[in-house]
Amino acid sequence: MVKASKYNILFNLNGNSYILYNTLYNSIARIDKDLFIKISKNMLEDIPQDIQSKLYKFHFLVNDDLNEIDVIKTLRTFEISRLYSASRVGLTLTMTYACNLRCPYCYEGTLTERAESMSKQDIDIILKFALNHKYYFQPKQDISFDVTFYGGEPLLNWTNCKYTLKSLEALKQRNKIKDYTAGFVTNGTLINDEVINAINKFNIISMQITLDGPKEIHDSRRVTKAGHGTFDLIISNIKRILSHVTNEKFHLGIRINVDKTNIDTIPELLDSLVSEGITSIDVSFGIIRSNIDGSWYDKTLRGEELRKYLPRLWKEAYKRGFNVQTRPNHRLLFCMYAHPFSYVVDPSRKLYPCWEMVGQEEYSIGKISDEGTLDITPFYYTVKARMPTEFKECRNCVFLPVCGGGCPMESIRKNGTPNGPGCYLTRYLWKEGLKFYLAKTYPHLFPKNELFNILGRIPDKEERLTTANKLMLLGEQV
Repeated sequence: MVKASKYNILFNLNGNSYILYNTLYNSIARIDKDLFIKISKNMLEDIPQDIQSKLYKFHFLVNDDLNEIDVIKTLRTFEISRLYSASRVGLTLTMTYACNLRCPYCYEGTLTERAESMSKQDIDIILKFALNHKYYFQPKQDISFDVTFYGGEPLLNWTNCKYTLKSLEALKQRNKIKDYTAGFVTNGTLINDEVINAINKFNIISMQITLDGPKEIHDSRRVTKAGHGTFDLIISNIKRILSHVTNEKFHLGIRINVDKTNIDTIPELLDSLVSEGITSIDVSFGIIRSNIDGSWYDKTLRGEELRKYLPRLWKEAYKRGFNVQTRPNHRLLFCMYAHPFSYVVDPSRKLYPCWEMVGQEEYSIGKISDEGTLDITPFYYTVKARMPTEFKECRNCVFLPVCGGGCPMESIRKNGTPNGPGCYLTRYLWKEGLKFYLAKTYPHLFPKNELFNILGRIPDKEERLTTANKLMLLGEQV
């Protein structure tokens, strides 16, 4: 006996075409109205056997005795086991709390007024702590590090960023580690020849630079301590990176911060990027969330507002030639918070499970001692015990496999604890994201006027069928 998976989602694509999407098994199929009715009304016995077999093969139908929550628990365990066996330690290094900008919504708030920065001694101790993780992994298995330089503004402490990179390279050359990667989250104002040379010399694979809108808007928000705008400088530095970086592994991304006060100006920013020849990189839209004191809360986009505005931005970016990724995918572990060996380290060597929690000592999971050992706090166990399958709202939610219980910090804001549902983008944007992906990848499924409505243009031939996930056609004549 079989039953319909509890993680099936059905919706009308257009006319007689419907989409059947399973969030747990990441399967997508196009079906006709007849099959849509039979599945949605649980008339499974009326489905022809050959179609039933295909539905079963791709897990739209499952064994009647199967508890799919147990499947999620098992897959989550497998994912954590995979992270153990990968022998990789993630270090997000808050190189300094200081910042050369004064953005009004910054979630770090007054933390940026601190003068604390990481020293060479701190770096040595942190790397010793990371090397000690080899005892958690399989005997003789080589360990690798994934390092992200963060702040404040990390390039204010460039001397010790460079020291860290040299130390990582030396550890690799001495076979103390198998490999390393490095990346930067920066405001983009301090890029210079030395930084670019380092990108080309070391295994720096990523950099994220933030913009807040076209020049007038950006320069009213991302300002220096003296109140000066930074748009022209950042654009110049982005172009400098694109023209001088030769490291083929390096990926530059632009994060565009959006909230209620600037969202209508984003198309103008995209036009500016195009006019500057900056189209060959990915853009993402970062939803500004409230800062520590909550003063920006009323300006943030939430709930249904996300569904209203974000698809418009995808369209505006895509029609100008930018790459936009919107397909929902498995996310059994929401973020680094759930990673067994991923840490945010601040200049005092305190550890946090999340970027948004750094500097808020009630969310510290421990401190690295001078000997490179970890003195654990009680919150460490709160973090490691987070189990979304135990949250009632998550257990009954069709989005659990692509949400992973959501953002722990969002749960703190809503529930007062990280151990609760942290619903965010997925809940409000899954349908729009999936439809956008289908229109890009299978444009033949859509009338031209609807493609223009969703995407703003007709996809180029080379943009189509760029995924290994082929669309199954079930229950219709093709």
